[in-house]
Amino acid sequence: MRAAVLLLIMPALMAQATVSPAERLAEAALAFAKVEASKLGGEHTFKVAQPPRVPVMRPGTLSFEPTHMSKREPLGRFFVVVAVKLDGERVGMTRVDLEGSWVGTVLRAKGDLARQTELSAEQVEPSPFEGVPPEGALKELPEGLRLMRSVVSGKILTRGDMEAIPLVQSGDKVRLTATHESLTVSVDTTARSRAGLGDRVRLEAPGARRQVTAIVTGPGEAKLQ
Repeated sequence: MRAAVLLLIMPALMAQATVSPAERLAEAALAFAKVEASKLGGEHTFKVAQPPRVPVMRPGTLSFEPTHMSKREPLGRFFVVVAVKLDGERVGMTRVDLEGSWVGTVLRAKGDLARQTELSAEQVEPSPFEGVPPEGALKELPEGLRLMRSVVSGKILTRGDMEAIPLVQSGDKVRLTATHESLTVSVDTTARSRAGLGDRVRLEAPGARRQVTAIVTGPGEAKLQ
């Protein structure tokens, strides 16, 4: 009976023994990249860009603990930083170079769109994409933004094409509110810059010697940080 059990588990033990430290290191980096990418949506695929190098160590049990990636969006060429442990103790760091691609849906312009256009579902077309999309590619309609430049039909829209829709223009009257604990004070001010929702705007109160910076919370409204 014992001999039969050994015969059953021997292939698995031999296979495990033939996996080199470099292969185990690559597998740890790939698994880490897949977990991190799953938080970003869409589907990602990865491959090892070049065989990783394992630092020379004294005899012992090697293990690997990925810590972080060189890029938040694991697309194109990037690397995973990995802690090298010997008998459970960290003895060094290394990196594994990977290449990543993305499969999902991006938004393209259905036709030529003019500057300052506020995007709607009728103006964009969800388009399947596989590979490395342009940085900041839009995957859904943005809120509170408009085109900062004209775009041509078929272009993949990105965050770089957008700007905040101004809720405050220079010279507008703005109600500034400041809150401290249970005390709230409001004062009428004049905007000295333009800004969109959540943007910083320079304000000047009547008789004030200097301008203040506040956050736009709505049309003609801002709050002091």
